[in-house]
Amino acid sequence: MVYIFVGGSSEKSLLIRFLSYCVNSKETVIGQLKNYNERADILIISDILNEEDFNKLKNYIYSFPSSIIITNGDDELSNKLFAKGINSTLITCGLNPKSSITASSISYEEEGYEFNYCVQRAFFNLKGKLIEPLEIPVEIKVSEQYNIYDSLFVITVLLILGNEIKDIQNVVKTFKDSG
Repeated sequence: MVYIFVGGSSEKSLLIRFLSYCVNSKETVIGQLKNYNERADILIISDILNEEDFNKLKNYIYSFPSSIIITNGDDELSNKLFAKGINSTLITCGLNPKSSITASSISYEEEGYEFNYCVQRAFFNLKGKLIEPLEIPVEIKVSEQYNIYDSLFVITVLLILGNEIKDIQNVVKTFKDSG
């Protein structure tokens, strides 16, 4: 069983629905990080907006190290969490060039966005396969620009779980936010 938790300050229901739709596996548990004493295999930190959330997440990360932590590389407080180092694989997602995962060539289309999902630094997936730098053309059918970040998180999780690129492109393209 692979446990994927989403933490941070902002509303996470869309990201959790997006992950649940795309992962669609009986061997994966996806949820919001509420109970700070359960270990996640994959922890996603979408953002941190206040000191209280920062301290909760900092204590959690050092008490229950996750195998892989995916964080918003454009979020200042999220980046400060890792100032002293961790025993986890850290993958940053964002629009800045220092992130491990970036989005480029972003264009708004009628029902959503098209962009290139770019792996800037290699990482291993849970099956031990090395994911080397690459670009994947992606189409999403969600209209808010912040959903590009959610897409970066979701696609990264799918690569970590060992999904094939064509399958990833197809599943993220078919997700539509209904709630």
